Amino acid sequence: MPDFETRLNELLIDIFNSVSKYEARSLKSLSDNAVTAAEAHIIEAVAKAGDGMTVGDIAAALNVAASTATVALKKLEGKGLVTKTASPEDGRRSIIRLTELGMKINRAHMYFHRRLAKNVGHDMTEPEKEILLSATGKLARFLREKADEDAAQAGPERKAQSNVKVEK
Repeated sequence: MPDFETRLNELLIDIFNSVSKYEARSLKSLSDNAVTAAEAHIIEAVAKAGDGMTVGDIAAALNVAASTATVALKKLEGKGLVTKTASPEDGRRSIIRLTELGMKINRAHMYFHRRLAKNVGHDMTEPEKEILLSATGKLARFLREKADEDAAQAGPERKAQSNVKVEK
């Protein structure tokens, strides 16, 4: 029988890959627009801000470099999902807001996550749900702390390297 660390590693990789595939497929079926999961998460960050946010705010919220956020936002702007206007306080900064279409995509993405959470717990007893919530809460705290530690210790060059995303 595989040891705890090996089995947990396999499960985490499987969960990440399965959720990614499921989310991508769901986004395609819920919307007529071709939006990647990464783009949907940028849209979600802008939606959470409510009255718009700067590129730097978006980069910080998603823990990516500002240049990465800029490139992604240009794609979203080209798809008609966000607008970019000059900040009234500082004309060098841009305020990013969702368009009606961007808000529609965000609603579809939120629906996916609600449906995912509902379906995961569908066949579980209440005690099993509590155990799952407790364990995943501890896992989330651990990963968040490690991510925050790494970000705090990283210099600008290392931060830029840690923001590199590998696409399949």
